Amino acid sequence: MNKTIKKLLVETAVLAAVFLTDIASKYLVFHLFDSGSVSVIDGIFSIECVHNYGASFGLFEGNKTLLIVLTFVECAIFAFVLLWRPNTPHVFRFSMLLILGGAIGNLFDRLVFGFVRDFICYDFLYTIFGINFAVGNVADIYLVLGVFVLIIYIFFGYKEGDFSKSKGTLLGGRYAR
Repeated sequence: MNKTIKKLLVETAVLAAVFLTDIASKYLVFHLFDSGSVSVIDGIFSIECVHNYGASFGLFEGNKTLLIVLTFVECAIFAFVLLWRPNTPHVFRFSMLLILGGAIGNLFDRLVFGFVRDFICYDFLYTIFGINFAVGNVADIYLVLGVFVLIIYIFFGYKEGDFSKSKGTLLGGRYAR
């Protein structure tokens, strides 16, 4: 099997795992804890089912169409980068997969339910710092983790030529050997 195709299959599996763990967690939590708040570790972490009609921190609340369009555009750009430059560094690709999978998970919710299902309350931020933080979900964790990995890559792993055309493309052209 072609090395590029094998890499694409592995990355598709990673993307599917990110998406499915998000969707499964939302399904389980919203079926087990349909109302109220449940403290998992008092003052640290709790579960509360919330319907989020906006983006992070309630931004763009009530603008479902805009959020769907923006997420589609983001997903298309990330997928294009992953497909067009299959020989970019693994850390960069992994960060893109985490971000893409998280975005697809929240997009799925918006398309199917009209809102994003959030349930993770970060109580320790209020307990320790007095910050009343937004409620999130597993997709949000993947998004933040993906951005964090990308920042680490940019500052500590990026090398000149990581994205050069000589690296090859999946959609055509020569592949680097």
